[in-house]
Amino acid sequence: MPPFNHFAIEQKFNVDKFGLLKKSNKIKVMKAGQKTTREAKCGRGREYIPNPFFRMMTFAMKTMDILTNYSNRKFNTLRLEENQMVVDYGCGPARYIRNASLAVGPKGKVYAVDIHPMALEHVEKVTRKHHLQNVEAVLADGYSCPIPGQTADVVYALDMFHMIEQPTELLKELTRIVKSDGKVIIEDGHQPRENTIRKIEQAGILVVKDQNKYHVVCVPKN
Repeated sequence: MPPFNHFAIEQKFNVDKFGLLKKSNKIKVMKAGQKTTREAKCGRGREYIPNPFFRMMTFAMKTMDILTNYSNRKFNTLRLEENQMVVDYGCGPARYIRNASLAVGPKGKVYAVDIHPMALEHVEKVTRKHHLQNVEAVLADGYSCPIPGQTADVVYALDMFHMIEQPTELLKELTRIVKSDGKVIIEDGHQPRENTIRKIEQAGILVVKDQNKYHVVCVPKN
């Protein structure tokens, strides 16, 4: 695949009374450059859910967190460290962003990546509410994002791997942006662990180093 241009734009995504997205200059968003028609279709299947379903998903996640403290409990299993560069890939309604920002500290950085513009709205709300200075929203284009190669110490993908139609393409991108000595953390989502392992092994670019009941920890294959 030929390289694409990277650029940062000042942009906020709002929803008008018809449920359509509109833009105003507010939030800094890293966005991928122009893609071909075929490339743009990748990752635009069930991964890109309609706005009403995104709102329903957000409500369900917030309810779960209020009732069971689910996000905090799951986040603690990631064991992020101070000063790390981390990527929350498929961040959705930003349910882990505040915890990640606090974990890596002011000298670390959190990239919040999602294909859905409404997810970046939630990233903005969280960063403004909690005055987070080390978070950058990243708008993915299919399975591509403009984060430079070998940037992250940790890339984690939670609550989403079961929805990916082309897991090998996603795993290639996660492997591209993680450092050679970094790790990629994949949660099963709504699928059996054997399905997660099978998809990782079929991609042939990551090695499973550890796993627990919450997720699988991988490293780039040498």
